[in-house]
Order: sequence, then C-alpha cells, then structure tokens
Amino acid sequence: MQKCVNRSRRGFTLVELLVVVAIIALLVSLLLPALAGVRAAAKRATCGSNLRQLGVAIYAYAAEERGFIPRGPDPLAPFDLSSNQMATNQLWIGVGTPEMPATHPRQYMGQGQLLRRICPQPAAFFCPADGNFNQDEELPRIGTSDDAYGSYLYRELDQLPPVAARGLLDRLGANIVGAIAVPVAALALDTNSLGPGRAFHVNHDGKRVNVLFRDASVRDFANRNDCLAIPAAAFANWALIPGAIDQLLTNADFAYQSGSPEHAPRLP
Repeated sequence: MQKCVNRSRRGFTLVELLVVVAIIALLVSLLLPALAGVRAAAKRATCGSNLRQLGVAIYAYAAEERGFIPRGPDPLAPFDLSSNQMATNQLWIGVGTPEMPATHPRQYMGQGQLLRRICPQPAAFFCPADGNFNQDEELPRIGTSDDAYGSYLYRELDQLPPVAARGLLDRLGANIVGAIAVPVAALALDTNSLGPGRAFHVNHDGKRVNVLFRDASVRDFANRNDCLAIPAAAFANWALIPGAIDQLLTNADFAYQSGSPEHAPRLP
C-alpha cells in the first residue's frame, strides 16, 4: 500500500524569520534600558551600604579618639592639598614627584586611618559604579611611594566652623552663609570631580550622589546642575578648588534638612 505524504508541513519562510527577529530585537531594545536602570539602582544601593559602613567606622574611631573624627596630617601651607584641611578621596600619600614632592610623604589620610585601624574591609572604600578607581589597583599602593585613592570624598576638617574644635563628632557646629545657618551634616559622599585628564572622576556617571551624614544615615540625591561636583571651571585656577569644594560641602550639608542640594546658599 502506498503511504500518504503530508505535504502541508513546511519550515519558516525568510519573511517570517525576519519578522520574528525584528520582534525579538524590539523586545530587547525595550528591556535593555529597564535592565540598565535596575543594575544602576543595585550599584547605588551597594554604594550606600559602603558609606553606612564608613559611618559606623567613623563613630568607632571617635569612640577610641576622645570624640575626634579621623583626619590626615596638619597643613604646612594655605593650599596644602594633602592635609586634613581639604576634603579628599585619598587614602595614602606617596612621595610625589621631583617637580612636586608630597608635603606629607608616606602618611595615611583620614579614610586611610579607618582602613588601617577600624574598618579593614577594602570594598567599603570603593563604589561599584566608580569610573576611575578600584581596590585591585589602589590598595597595593598603600605603603609604597605611590598615592592611593578610594571612591568617596571624605570631609576631614574642611569647611568646619571654629566651634567644631578640630573635628569633634558631636561638635561640628554650623556655617553661617549670608544670613542662613547651615549645620555641618555631611561626612562623606560619592566623588564627582569634573576636571581635565586625571582630575576627572565620577561615580554613578555623575548623575546621582550618595551622601553619608553625621547621624550615619545615607541618602541618595540627584546631581542637578552638578551641585554635588567640583565644577570644571574650578580647574582653570587651582586656587579656586578649595572654594569649590567648600561650596560642594555646603550643598551637601543643606540637603540634609531641605532635600535639595541645588538650592543651598552660595558662599561669598
């Protein structure tokens, strides 16, 4: 008996295959931004957790050091960038270069004191969305002639009023900007520096910033108009950078109560 052959079965035509591919591509294009947003949010959450660990470490350090926050060496000049008078993301000071030797060679900065004594958890000092620095590159430089940096701008003794008594955690006081009292609240935050070359350093693409406050809370702010960044214009003259950092810190302090760092009063 002759077998019947079912001739209705066939594969996809080229047009049908192209339609399926186009639908898949469309779905992928719709999903990728959402997935990117989820990844960015996860990195911000990890970053916030890191800053909370640093906040706990600052309190532990202060408990051991008669209430003082961790700080680096005292300044030797008005614009001593590697001193406790400047907010910085530096962990360790190397020796500098023959043209510009370090003013405090082979010493720890404030965050470095935490890493060395209180919080020996290197990941806490590095944001997962840091576009410049990571622990695998930076930590081996500690103890050497090279500088070592982390992800977070730590206040040290920068922009503290005289009543702050060199960094007593429970006496940080308030700055009077114009007629507005702005209590010192921010201790550390994501680094955003918009300078040229090696001076360009952003976390979270510079769009959002986690801020660690004095009560060890961490909050996430939009970086509108680069209000929580060192602006590119400050790097036209290095003498402008301390003032730019002071304004950045004032903006972060103001955000603690207002929620709007971009509305902070301007320093003279």
